[in-house]
Parts: sequence; structure tokens; C-alpha cells
Amino acid sequence: MLDPLASLLLVLRRVEGLLLGCVVLATDAVANWYANYLLDPTEGITAGRFGQALIAVLALTLIATAPRVAPWLRTAPQSM
Repeated sequence: MLDPLASLLLVLRRVEGLLLGCVVLATDAVANWYANYLLDPTEGITAGRFGQALIAVLALTLIATAPRVAPWLRTAPQSM
């Protein structure tokens, strides 16, 4: 639900979009872990577990690179 907002903010080169993207991907990874490991009784590797692993790697990569990307983005204007 917040994915489009994060995308829009990133298109507008706002640092808030980067932060929101980190939160969205991290929560997606946790939710997919819960669904694929706690709710799914299937043993072994499934398509859902493979997808969850990819999302987790993507989330960790984004979180790790966010401090290096943030300087290229704009912050919100400061109100007086």
C-alpha cells in the first residue's frame, strides 16, 4: 500500500522515499517470512521461500546502501 508512495517520493528525489522504501521492504520481508515459515507447513524450499529470501536480500542491500544514496536526494523543506 505504501509502495507507490515510496516510488513517487523516489521519483521526486526525496530522501523520505528512500527511508519509506527501507521500511516497506523490511516489513515485506518479515511478513513473507512469517507466512512462508510459520504458516506454511511445507518442508524444504518452496517458491514462496525463495521469493522471501530474494526480498530479504533486497531489503538488506537497500538498508546497507541507503546512507550512501541519501546525499543525492533532497530533504523536505524546513518550515519557519
